[in-house]
Amino acid sequence: MSQGVIQGSMREAPLPDIIQLVSQGGKSGCFHVQQDAAKARIYLKDGRIVHAITNNGEGYEALMEVALWLEGTYRFEEGPQDVPATISKPNASVLMELGRRMDEWRVISQKVPSVDLYPQSTLLPGEVPHGVNPREARLLGLATGYYSVAELAEATQKPVLTVAKDLYGLVMAGHVVLKGLRSGRPPKLETPAAPLVPVAERLGLAPAQEAPREEETLIVRLQPPPPQPPAGFPQAEEEPLPETVGGGVASEAPIVQAKPAPPPDDPVRMAKLTAFTQRIAQAAKGVLPEAHHEMVNRLQAKSTQQIIAGEGPEAVKGLALAISRGAVDAGCDAELVRLLNAQLKALFSK
Repeated sequence: MSQGVIQGSMREAPLPDIIQLVSQGGKSGCFHVQQDAAKARIYLKDGRIVHAITNNGEGYEALMEVALWLEGTYRFEEGPQDVPATISKPNASVLMELGRRMDEWRVISQKVPSVDLYPQSTLLPGEVPHGVNPREARLLGLATGYYSVAELAEATQKPVLTVAKDLYGLVMAGHVVLKGLRSGRPPKLETPAAPLVPVAERLGLAPAQEAPREEETLIVRLQPPPPQPPAGFPQAEEEPLPETVGGGVASEAPIVQAKPAPPPDDPVRMAKLTAFTQRIAQAAKGVLPEAHHEMVNRLQAKSTQQIIAGEGPEAVKGLALAISRGAVDAGCDAELVRLLNAQLKALFSK
């Protein structure tokens, strides 16, 4: 390996860790990242991330696109770079978000292994699924097997990771299957959209100027569960709104009539769920500094009230997610958050 060149596989070492290592040395240069036909370039100036470019765009969201590449390779070439500064956020914030999205995709990809697959609804005509929020309902209406996951993101004007996350829940619920070949008819879009270009064809295009996509700031780094805990870690919510099969939240999309909510939990089940929240709180306190224990106690008390009110397993899942999000909001470093999430995940996987 020549001087000034660092290369390796993202399977062996996560890309955020390598970028952080290089940035700590105050180096300037370019990371060339590739997975299959997809390519990206990430530029550093005096150790700071200043620019990124992919086949689909440039800037911050282009860098976040690399979060979907878990099996790629990287090569860093040191040297001055004459590029525009499109990324102004601190390295710590950028790399934490990149790592979070990679962890999120690592979980989602267990059921949605590629954004080039074609989701198809399994529902019969007129069948109304239970517990599906408006955003997921819109996806179900578009999941005819004609659009790929990436193309659905374009059609709904949502980040690919957001669409994949909703599809994860729909696949888990048995409402959607993923196919390798395009089929069916183009679904009717609610609003006119630009023609969708297949992902395979887009890879050869020059970076396009696109409107900024909504920024993902969610924390979904653990195994999302089936309907009953403790079979996996819950999926992230964007706001404290009702969670659905996909862990998504309500939007302005058309409302799907849902079945009546189930009756409140019986006393025995409520006691078991309350005990589980105590285990979650104890695990979190074992990782977090004492200064954050009051935050854990407050969230546990809120979760207990929700269980008494009849929210059941949703309150338990919400507690684990709230503690993880609270640790990040409180300024805990990435390694501590990863350890916390690992402990919480272990509880849900037992």
